[in-house]
Amino acid sequence: MLQFGTGGFRGVIGEDFTKQNVQLIAEALARIAEREGKTDLPVAVGYDNRFTSDRAAMWLAEVFAAHGIRVWLIPYAAPTPSVMFTVKSERLHYGAMVTASHNPYIFNGVKLFTEGGMDADAAFTGRMEREIANVTSVRSLPAEKIPQGGLVRFDVREKYLDFIQSFLSPAAKGSGIRILYDNLNGVGAGMIAPLAERMGWCVDVLNAEHDAFFRFKNPNPTESAIAPLAERLRAGGYAFAMATDSDADRLGILDERGQYVGSNDILAALYYYLVRCRGMRGDVVKNCATSLLLDKLAQKLGFVCHEVDVGFKNVSQKMDETDALIGGESSGGLTVRGYVKGKDSVFSSALFTEMAVCMRKPVSEIVREVRDFAGYDLYCVEREIKLPSLEEARACLDSCTPPAGEKLLRTLRFGRNVKFLLEDGWALLRLSGTEPAVRIFAELPTKARAERAAEALKSCLAAVGRGCAV
Repeated sequence: MLQFGTGGFRGVIGEDFTKQNVQLIAEALARIAEREGKTDLPVAVGYDNRFTSDRAAMWLAEVFAAHGIRVWLIPYAAPTPSVMFTVKSERLHYGAMVTASHNPYIFNGVKLFTEGGMDADAAFTGRMEREIANVTSVRSLPAEKIPQGGLVRFDVREKYLDFIQSFLSPAAKGSGIRILYDNLNGVGAGMIAPLAERMGWCVDVLNAEHDAFFRFKNPNPTESAIAPLAERLRAGGYAFAMATDSDADRLGILDERGQYVGSNDILAALYYYLVRCRGMRGDVVKNCATSLLLDKLAQKLGFVCHEVDVGFKNVSQKMDETDALIGGESSGGLTVRGYVKGKDSVFSSALFTEMAVCMRKPVSEIVREVRDFAGYDLYCVEREIKLPSLEEARACLDSCTPPAGEKLLRTLRFGRNVKFLLEDGWALLRLSGTEPAVRIFAELPTKARAERAAEALKSCLAAVGRGCAV
């Protein structure tokens, strides 16, 4: 039985990610569309640079066509948010993106989007799982037999860039700011480079070429992945360096000194900038793995920080409920009110650049100003432990105890994740939705305590997980 996690369906290519399974997903979606009378509009389909992504997009199209559902196919590797934008702007019922986001090259997957360009929520993916379980045969029409008009190559680039630019301040144009950008062999460069040209920014792009193996590195802009940019950044006198993941929905930043700017600081700085410098108003939404910096900042700005379970669809839904100004998560994604209801690193990198231009300060000074304003003096660390199976990982979460030496106030459950609220901080066990791994977070007043708490939880998981690889 196929299962959908927080970012859709993902699997190892050739094992779980196969033509059969991809077309099972398309068959299930087509049947739901038929029952709901939603076959009147096309399904937007996109794909990234991963191995078989372009072919998998056609596998989806062949099934939709067999059910009489038209397909608007973006005819080049494109960011996931550009498909979400197409669903939103063209008022479509559904969209699908072939990608495994930031996962290693051996993975691929399918993300689904519903009306408004939102990530399919848990209720919808639950329906998909039940529908898939009942499929006994798949209807498919070979590409060469799809009737005229059934498959349209839909070029989204100009509309998508126009939409992003409509959110940017004209004051940021023509600055000539110099940025070093690592594309990590993903799809971001195809949108970030032309957007920078429109805005009069100088962006030097690294690793723009197509490499389905991502140079045998994880296409994820983590601290370790982008740290090698620091020397070139300093030598070239760039304002900052940035990187995006393989499908361009996560963003990583190095400041002008080559120091890593975490996702918590990126989100906080942009929230601060929008309220203090652009005069915008509204609450902020974060997931349960995101820093207390957002809570403290929202309070100082006179607003509220809302906390939700992991999964950007939860962030988007809470933003709608509260009319929040901005929402994001610690893994490097964010959106703002009125924009696509999903994370988008083409947009967030442009907004970050605008902030650097308009505040006329080095990035390191902006980060420090935000922390000082919020009165933030905690340290947040992250660890990971891999276990033999997802089932064992789930069992380990249920058996793990709070970090020794820290006073527990209460334990919270966010879906499958366990959060320990401590006397002066918190710790979290986050189960991966795509691999047998648990991510561990701890935020406390000193770095030593945060590291000690994270290591204690890691040791606890290792002790209860039989034969786990630490």
